[in-house]
Amino acid sequence: MANRCTQVLLILLALPALAVPLACLIYLLMRGLPGFDSSLFSLNFSSAGFDDKHSVIPQIMGSLALSVLSCLLALPLAIGLSLYNRLYAGPRSKLFMQHLLTSFQSIPPLVYGLFGLLIFVHFLGWGLSLAAGTIVLAMIILPVLTLNTIHAIERVPQDYTDAARALGMSASQIIWHVWRPRAWRSLLTGLFLAVARTLSETAPILFTATVFSGASWPDSLLSPVTSLQTHIFYLAQEAVDENTVARAWSSALVLVTLVTMFSVIAHLLNKRHIKHG
Repeated sequence: MANRCTQVLLILLALPALAVPLACLIYLLMRGLPGFDSSLFSLNFSSAGFDDKHSVIPQIMGSLALSVLSCLLALPLAIGLSLYNRLYAGPRSKLFMQHLLTSFQSIPPLVYGLFGLLIFVHFLGWGLSLAAGTIVLAMIILPVLTLNTIHAIERVPQDYTDAARALGMSASQIIWHVWRPRAWRSLLTGLFLAVARTLSETAPILFTATVFSGASWPDSLLSPVTSLQTHIFYLAQEAVDENTVARAWSSALVLVTLVTMFSVIAHLLNKRHIKHG
């Protein structure tokens, strides 16, 4: 009887955690789906503006460009730090790195955005640019990617590494032939989660990379971009027309779909990694 009561209590406690996100998703679908039409994904984006007639393709492209470039910038650094941690760092260095990465991970993204605004936009004179937003987002996801990579390498059985060293394999051979085959799925999982994380950030790119109108695709790394995150922000803050508000809901649904897609891919990769152990 006591176990039954405990089970019911736990279910009741868990219901809000499941019901609230589900209710938000249903409401988002109700508000966002009616706005899906041919103009939403039109390839004619010679101009970008503040109404319900313009395509969100430039915003999708800008968001993905920021996410992909920031991951490409952060991933080699994360791998390098992880390999140093496993091959050369002593116990104190490993503990210090763990605390440092955890501390950086807990810094609010808004602070990174203000740092990028001060250093890249104003001090270096880059202005609002793809490069500034990419670096700031890379700084945000670097601790997460590094910790994920460290854990991925640590999950490779020590016996494999010891056997490779006993056979006279060099550090580079161990990395490529022993660690890589066992850790690559975990690395990809962390990478897709990092993409989902960057797609969820608004404040950092609002301060460093994005403009609302006048940009469809950047001419260079020092050109601004437009993104789904800031597009939704501006529409929600400034729009007075009901059709424009509906476009904001549709854009939000597109953004949630993108984040969910990358999160699901990461989940499937992690599940497959656990299955094949």
